[in-house]
Amino acid sequence: MSTPAITPATYKDRPALQITTKTLTALILPEDGGKLVSVISNTDGFEFLCQNPAPDYARLAYDGSYIDSECASWDDMFPTIDPYTPAAGEYEGITYPDHGEVCRLPMTVATEGDTLILSCASRLFPITFEKRITPDPDGALAITYVITNKGREDFPYVWAAHCMMRGADDLRVETPYPADAPVAYTFGPEDRDTLPRDRMLGKDSDRTVSYKFYYEEPTDGGFLRAVYTESGHAFEMDYRDSAAALPYVGLWINNGNFKGYHNFALECASAPYDAPHKALERGYCSVLPAGETLTFTVRVRVE
Repeated sequence: MSTPAITPATYKDRPALQITTKTLTALILPEDGGKLVSVISNTDGFEFLCQNPAPDYARLAYDGSYIDSECASWDDMFPTIDPYTPAAGEYEGITYPDHGEVCRLPMTVATEGDTLILSCASRLFPITFEKRITPDPDGALAITYVITNKGREDFPYVWAAHCMMRGADDLRVETPYPADAPVAYTFGPEDRDTLPRDRMLGKDSDRTVSYKFYYEEPTDGGFLRAVYTESGHAFEMDYRDSAAALPYVGLWINNGNFKGYHNFALECASAPYDAPHKALERGYCSVLPAGETLTFTVRVRVE
């Protein structure tokens, strides 16, 4: 008898759903924004995502502080990362919450065969958000997003994967960009241009700096890959079939400055600079037209 792909589980003290493929086991928290809280290799139990070490889960209230919550592993950032308040139009004066609204919302749960369907409606905007998670035959976990604008006006947004990888001295990150591709920093120390882009400084380093940058040019490469070179473990976000929806890449490297974590965050994104207004004022565009639906898929693979 085959093992069911979707089974009830718990993570710390939170209700979870476990999805198992041929290569990985994932835990999703439906009541906590559909957070992907754990991705483990079925071969040896290697955990790929950064974990908050606290024994109890720090829930994110709708009006709570994101950084004071669990703030680990993989949240979906939508419709922004940094807060944004439109100055005009249908949504004038309504603030997109810090680190987005979706990660704060409980999801409705449904299934179709081996597909887990998580959905919610914004409390602020005429926007619906659906996340369909399916084990692929090759062992990947296919995550398909369906976002619909039911409003009368176009909706500026940012969607970004806030995927915090487990930090390690041997971690190397691969992107579609050449090593000398131009980047723009959103934060970091004054000498951030001298810091590595594809690795961490090492836990024995006396520098705990954290910094984040976006590659300035769009890419149709459609992948991000994290390789733990000593053990050979690898984690890949493959969105080649949806590269047009996610043409930008941000990387956040935390060497211990933030909450004592060591993590390397992979952020494929619809637009750079962490908020719609910051992107638009620099000539970048990520807008969901009125009455239209955006669909894209990110596949998670491990080795």
